[in-house]
Amino acid sequence: MSRTSVSNETESVLCLWVEPWGTDHWMRPGEQFTVVTESEPEESPFNVVVHRQGITVWVNSASSSEVVDQDGVIVPCGHQRPTDPGW
Repeated sequence: MSRTSVSNETESVLCLWVEPWGTDHWMRPGEQFTVVTESEPEESPFNVVVHRQGITVWVNSASSSEVVDQDGVIVPCGHQRPTDPGW
């Protein structure tokens, strides 16, 4: 199992995208989410890209992934999505 964690250390809501599926998971300030796959760890199971609209985690070697919060609860696509993200 491979996993990588992302935390929002800003004062704003921040979007975590998980690619190649294009799922969006919105983090409030201070929240931490973990992207989990069933694939075995390898040299580079994930790529992380920080950009103006948030953070994208590219899953390089798995056919699926889940995002979980700090309590291990699955965070679905669209979680806490604002009606107007301000872009």
